[in-house]
Amino acid sequence: MRILGIAGLVLGLAVFGYLVASYLQEGTKIQETLQAAPGSPSPGQPGQPVDLTKRGLDQRLAPVLDQERQRVQDVNKAADQ
Repeated sequence: MRILGIAGLVLGLAVFGYLVASYLQEGTKIQETLQAAPGSPSPGQPGQPVDLTKRGLDQRLAPVLDQERQRVQDVNKAADQ
């Protein structure tokens, strides 16, 4: 019975370690995705550092949001006619 308890403990720790490692890896992927957002300088291109604050993200995503806002207004205008 002790062997089953130890095996269960080892298996539980292995699963926990896997979950922690995958969580940390996802955090790195999210960071890379945010840095590659539209309007950000490419990694090989010198320039300003990437601003990951809300204000910086709003500035970089403003053109995309403006296009989407215009598209929604056009659809609403067409639906009203």
